[in-house]
Amino acid sequence: MTEQNQKFKDLLFIHLPSSMERDINGFHVDSSIEIPVQLPDGKKEIDATTEISIEMIIAGMLKIIAYNPEHPHFAYYRDFVLASQSDAVNELNLAAIAKEKNNDLDFAEELFLTVNHLYPQSATFINLATLYSKRAALDEKKGTQYDFYQQKALNTLNEGLEKLGDDENLLNELGFFHMYQGNIEIAKNYLDRYLDLAQDSDKKTHVQRIVSDIDNKLNNDKALMQAYDEIQMNNEEKALTLLEPYLTENPKVWNGWFLKGWAFRRLEQFSQAEEAFLKCLALGESSSDIYNELAICSLESGKTELAKNYLNTAVDLDAENLTLLSNLAYLHLKDEEFDEAREFLELARNIDGNDPVIIKLMEDYQNATGEALASPIVQEFVDTAMLKEQELQRARKEKPFHIQGKEDTDDLEVSFEAQEEGHACSCGHQHGEEGCSCNHDHEEE
Repeated sequence: MTEQNQKFKDLLFIHLPSSMERDINGFHVDSSIEIPVQLPDGKKEIDATTEISIEMIIAGMLKIIAYNPEHPHFAYYRDFVLASQSDAVNELNLAAIAKEKNNDLDFAEELFLTVNHLYPQSATFINLATLYSKRAALDEKKGTQYDFYQQKALNTLNEGLEKLGDDENLLNELGFFHMYQGNIEIAKNYLDRYLDLAQDSDKKTHVQRIVSDIDNKLNNDKALMQAYDEIQMNNEEKALTLLEPYLTENPKVWNGWFLKGWAFRRLEQFSQAEEAFLKCLALGESSSDIYNELAICSLESGKTELAKNYLNTAVDLDAENLTLLSNLAYLHLKDEEFDEAREFLELARNIDGNDPVIIKLMEDYQNATGEALASPIVQEFVDTAMLKEQELQRARKEKPFHIQGKEDTDDLEVSFEAQEEGHACSCGHQHGEEGCSCNHDHEEE
């Protein structure tokens, strides 16, 4: 049974006797037209001569009006309801709002659909779309249900615009809907159309301010893209010329400062570049790209240890970035810090052992140390509570506890206490190890 047939399973279709033909408030009851009757709960049939009421007929018609506006007798049912209950639209709308507040959303949807099909106007389309948006918001993970109901909300508003033409309330609603979805240019189109129609009011003034902000944003985005393109074409000086007025007007946009730093770094003006990248951090932005650029500036300025610290932070933010890992391995190898170089080489090899930069660094490591690198070593994180239990069990059996070292070195016998003091943390270092820059406390887990 289809979803629509399921909704109509409790409807019975009948013909009224010809004796019941009459006029009601200018509407003629036609006995030749089949009409729906809503069956009482739990009943599958009734006596058509004694058990049918006007309320059951109205209820049946309202269900058809809600879910099947293409029904061949839709117009007849609609006019029948409005003639029988002149205040039906207002009463149904109030009932729908009450059901929505009580979170009976299925029934609220049926009532809003009924109101919308009985007497379509901008408010009825907006109320129904708002209900769909509310149902979408219940899917906090923004999965299938979120997409389904957001699309229904958009379809409802577009349907209203198709039926009613350029209605200022629907245009305003569509503008803010698209703004919420991040479709800024589409939002601006609807809001511009709204402003062309709307009379002066506080609401119009508010929308004018928003449209002005959108214009600024679109122009700013264009300016940033132009600066980015100039840097890509090696026109760093031109990019800086474009960025100067932009940053004067928008001093808190970190992307602008990043592009400025990038241009200065490519011009080998490392002090100015570093100042711009630090401004990104001061504005609250924290990304591996910023720290990597700061590392390059520090290295070129002769501050190798600071460069390593920046790169360590970058790796914390992007642990599987081969560029960052290879940069760190290179710096440690250059300073003959072979243990540290080996650590980052192993991390990189586990990600992509065929990367040409990593292969070259492994060759440099082997030439510098005489140590052959075998298969990549995979880091494993161990539950120390479980290890304690294992240690106690082994102690009872008088067997020494030890952990195998790297397969290409001599076997190492490590006491449990030594392992616990130096177990790995999420930044890839050992807890307590010099150079560890993770942002959590180094406490026993």
